[in-house]
Amino acid sequence: MNIFVALLCACIVIGHLLEDNRWMNESITAFIIGVFTGVIILLTRGGKSSHLLVFSEDLFFIYLLPPIIFNT
Repeated sequence: MNIFVALLCACIVIGHLLEDNRWMNESITAFIIGVFTGVIILLTRGGKSSHLLVFSEDLFFIYLLPPIIFNT
């Protein structure tokens, strides 16, 4: 769970730092960081399934959805 929180914080911070750039917003930043992280996880696991890549409803609704909803 620490990985998810760190990635979420990285997305928010990098998105705000790149706010002046016309082509990079928080959504594109989150997408690029997510793809990069997924590729790293798949490469380190040798292409095998990982428990990190399993979707958890509790994790989504408790930790990931509130920042999305209350993002101003």
